[in-house]
Amino acid sequence: ARCGDCPDGPKSFNRVVRGRIRAGNWVDEQEIWYPGDAYVSAMPDVGAGGRLAFDRDGYLYFSVGIKGRGEYDGADDLGKPWGKVHRLHADGRVPKDNPFVSSTGAIPSIWTYGHRNPQGLVFDSATGKLWETEHGPQGGDELNEILPGRNYGWPVIGYGANYSVGTEIHMARAREGMEQPAAFWVPSIAVSGLAIYHGDEFDNWEGNLLVGGMSGQHRRLSRVMVNEDSTVTNREALLSGTYRIRDVRVGPDGLIYLATDNQFGNATAIVRLVPAED
Repeated sequence: ARCGDCPDGPKSFNRVVRGRIRAGNWVDEQEIWYPGDAYVSAMPDVGAGGRLAFDRDGYLYFSVGIKGRGEYDGADDLGKPWGKVHRLHADGRVPKDNPFVSSTGAIPSIWTYGHRNPQGLVFDSATGKLWETEHGPQGGDELNEILPGRNYGWPVIGYGANYSVGTEIHMARAREGMEQPAAFWVPSIAVSGLAIYHGDEFDNWEGNLLVGGMSGQHRRLSRVMVNEDSTVTNREALLSGTYRIRDVRVGPDGLIYLATDNQFGNATAIVRLVPAED
């Protein structure tokens, strides 16, 4: 979203809208969520994240990261919209059972907080669980089960370090009242899209999480196996070094589709994965 009328020049921030595609045109647009011009910034790509997911009751969840705000600017502040996963009705109304609806000074759409830059958000229709991936800095990419009202720790706890110099960012690796990730990656793979496999094409993959990675020599598709308690039981790196994966989807045919990305703006492909022949 752009604030073109801001007195000191154009600014940007995440915005959620809904609309329809009719005869190839985008029509009937309605704004669902925008925190207001007070939160926009002249930095490019502010609030990176912007992933959307619906649960089976029709609630809309969406992520807003801290990119462009500085590493320590308010991910754990309930009065600021960034560094959060939010929850709304599909028409933009705030659900009455959101965890901070009655908290003075809190933005009522907030569902969870203490996030850095959420890059994947997906609801598992089989288990009713909401999963998220987010960028750490230099190390410390995370996979999290998203639970209402929880603090996911940024910037107080984590497994990353300052870029280039490698000095410590966090006060600790863990702290009471802050969630530990279900899995983390050191070094970072630059996590991207996230999908959950439900299908018949890949034997023994049912319910596995598929995490894209974009980071140089660490780019990959990570297959993450979790049990009923959301504990990670195994991880497998697939396609290591092959693609810079921007997003992952499971098609209705049970096959896996990857949106690949070239960071220099060159044309890239949509890649379809099929089971290996015996």
